[in-house]
Amino acid sequence: MERGEGTRFPSIGRCIYCGDDRDKLTDEHVIPFALSGNTVIFEAACCIPCQRIIQPYEQRILRKQLGVFRARIGAPTRNKKDRLATSRLHFIEVDESGVPVRDLGYRDLPIDEAPFAFSVWDLAPPRVLGEATTEAEHVGRPWTYVQRDVAEKLARMVASETGSKHAAIRVDQINREDFLRFLAKLAHSFAISKKGSGAFKPTLVDQILLRSDDLTTFVGGDPGLVVHESDPANMTELLLGEVTDGPAKGCTAVRVRLYPLLGTPAHIVVVGTPN
Repeated sequence: MERGEGTRFPSIGRCIYCGDDRDKLTDEHVIPFALSGNTVIFEAACCIPCQRIIQPYEQRILRKQLGVFRARIGAPTRNKKDRLATSRLHFIEVDESGVPVRDLGYRDLPIDEAPFAFSVWDLAPPRVLGEATTEAEHVGRPWTYVQRDVAEKLARMVASETGSKHAAIRVDQINREDFLRFLAKLAHSFAISKKGSGAFKPTLVDQILLRSDDLTTFVGGDPGLVVHESDPANMTELLLGEVTDGPAKGCTAVRVRLYPLLGTPAHIVVVGTPN
């Protein structure tokens, strides 16, 4: 989690989302500060109106949905007063098959005693790649890493307290729409910082700025077209390239993987068509 200056890209003189060159421009953290500190910064890259649109869903991901995880690993924060000190865990009784039987209520635990839990979405490849997949696969399913030994120890404790045969922790799912927009914004800003604004025609500006809900056309899971061995030291992994075959041939794409050490699924974001 780099806390120094990291890598800085010079401004292109206008907003990388809407193209406005008249409004005040702010620095854009390509990899959000809350995940990796000052790792990759795009100078004067986002106008204030676009920032106001993007910030709410980005903060829902980083503060609310990943807040406990970030506090647990000591991720960067601009205001230490906002750092969560406790984690609220929801326990349920389950039968032998894992089916919920009754609610066992909530327990507030110090952050250091809570299990690591990190959620993303596992998705079919972007539709634009032309892979034959079902609608259910495009909707995807939540994927969660949980520190199982700690979670099971806590579940046994609550089962003993409540006289339950089996107890489990109900893990919150990350919001799917927010997560896909978050990936779109991250990949778009990374691609422009590396290739410049004229290298491709952006595909995801409307989705990033909440003008379109068509997310799975250009955002999806990694179909395994690129063989890549992850470095477990990476908190956020970004690879930039072009689609080499199929209906999206020549399109600019970014492969994104968050916290590969946890075994998370990778995602492909097709950020632009040939210009």
